Amino acid sequence: MLDQTSATTDLWYGTKGRPDAPIVLVGESWGSEEARAQKPFVGYSGQELDRILLQAGVPYAKILFTNVVAAQPLGNEMWRYFTPRDSNPTKRIEGLAPTALVCDELSRLYMQIKSYPRSLIIAAGNYSLWALSRVTASKIQSQSNNRLVPRMLQTWAPSGILDWRGSMIYAEPHHEFGTLPAKLKLLPIVHPAAIMRAWYLRDPTIHDLRKRVPLALADDWRPQYEFWAPPTFDQVSTKLRSWLARADEGPGLRIAVDIETARGIITCLGIADSPTFAMSIPFIRREQHGTGFDSYWAPPEEAQITWLLRALLTHPCIEIDGQNFIYDTQYIQRYLGVTPHLSHDTMLHQNVCFPGTPKALDYLSSLYCHYHWYWKEDHKEWDMRGDVEQLLRYNCMDCVRTWEIGQNQREVTRVLGMEEQFRFKMQTNELCLRMMNRGVLFDGRRRGQLLVELQAASAQLQRELLEIIPQEWIAPVGKRSKSAGGGAIYWTTSDKQQKYLFYEFLGFKPVRDPKTNNLTTGKKAIGQFYLKYPEFSGLLNRLESFNSIENTVTVLKSQTDPDGRMRCSYNPGGTETHRLSSSENAFGGGTNLQNLTKGEEDE
Repeated sequence: MLDQTSATTDLWYGTKGRPDAPIVLVGESWGSEEARAQKPFVGYSGQELDRILLQAGVPYAKILFTNVVAAQPLGNEMWRYFTPRDSNPTKRIEGLAPTALVCDELSRLYMQIKSYPRSLIIAAGNYSLWALSRVTASKIQSQSNNRLVPRMLQTWAPSGILDWRGSMIYAEPHHEFGTLPAKLKLLPIVHPAAIMRAWYLRDPTIHDLRKRVPLALADDWRPQYEFWAPPTFDQVSTKLRSWLARADEGPGLRIAVDIETARGIITCLGIADSPTFAMSIPFIRREQHGTGFDSYWAPPEEAQITWLLRALLTHPCIEIDGQNFIYDTQYIQRYLGVTPHLSHDTMLHQNVCFPGTPKALDYLSSLYCHYHWYWKEDHKEWDMRGDVEQLLRYNCMDCVRTWEIGQNQREVTRVLGMEEQFRFKMQTNELCLRMMNRGVLFDGRRRGQLLVELQAASAQLQRELLEIIPQEWIAPVGKRSKSAGGGAIYWTTSDKQQKYLFYEFLGFKPVRDPKTNNLTTGKKAIGQFYLKYPEFSGLLNRLESFNSIENTVTVLKSQTDPDGRMRCSYNPGGTETHRLSSSENAFGGGTNLQNLTKGEEDE
């Protein structure tokens, strides 16, 4: 428990290290070892943090260790220090309602930080990031995943550390607790206790500390970008012509290209030729009176820009870098009428050299870019919200990050000696694009007949399953939104309800996904259920058959083009085993073909 007397009289109660250290590392709360020692990071997770700091080369003597709360919460669950969701607190701070204890402790933390000049604050974990910034989201947290846990025991908890880890940002104090120096550098990292539960987070954390801490100590935190967002017509024309002129002189020009889309059209196309310069060409603006889009350019201007872009994207002497560029290519083919000469796909490179690791652009940026901060919430899904200039700046940031990632990935490929493997992956990417463009021809007559037969079989299996486990035993019947096609939701088609059925209602031993550690009811789980609970084979057989039929029905109901072909988007970098994956294309056609039942072959 917190020693209130010591906490209020001693500013440095519950800390470890020099009070005047240039780095302050802020954890969340104490564990049992910390409570006994009344010092932070002395238990198992603290010992792991010591090893991480040593491997990252961060000088231990330059760190003051402290916590958001210098006390041990019940069950080591930090959310218990916050007001439950149904207590109607008078004020929430970034979604959370801190108790008086947390408020007092945060006021003390702010005083600790500003007592001496600081070069960097390291926020370890979601609660530390919440206490020192305004970038976290919030989620419901309770004692259990059980849906029957009373709402009075549920509260909000912060989230977002996995997005923001490694970001070079600045502290944004909550003024309810006090003030902090302006432009105080803040580096979020994953809490060492979380690393011990998910070991794959350890290496990225070491990287975050090794790369960002020296920059903070050298006061080198943010670069200056040159973004043309939006450019004038003369700027667009001049820049595109200058790139084409350079390419006409021979190989050597490398650009990164990225598009943003909304409502099935290209809203802007960005191009970067360095890690600090990008131009985003808008194609739309809001209608002056209405809810739709107008063209950004006059028709003669748009015609000239389109002609220059077509020449640039297909020039044989220009290397183009992109991220998951098979998506962008679908739009460029449809609206510009050309297929870009892609040289390097940053997502595919990660799949080749480090299969099984995240491939999103923000994650790659955290590893490969000299400067990094999370930016992917800045108009990721722009559609009439905010101004076009914000969307264009976001697009420019995508481009410069892609350019720098591509530059550094090429060196990684060389060092690892994997040039041939990556070349094969890029060739596979070209084949996937050709497969998508050609499409899969459907037998329309047989398709309709088979759809009727399978839907009847599916309805019969669902009736049998609901007789074995009535819906009212699990949850009330739900209803899908209009955007999801409407219709009732039963446990037979709800992953969430099936988890409750097997793990709460029937009490099966939990089966977890090896990657996410989340509970799963997928094929591997069903296989284990057969072995452990053979008395439920009737239920499991019907459920497996039902899922198989539903997968096939989904494929048969997928949208086809006027020529009778279904055009899926094939992703050569979707799996760590390098097996191709498929999905809807960029315009809603096609589907996931992996789960299509093989069925009986014709004689």
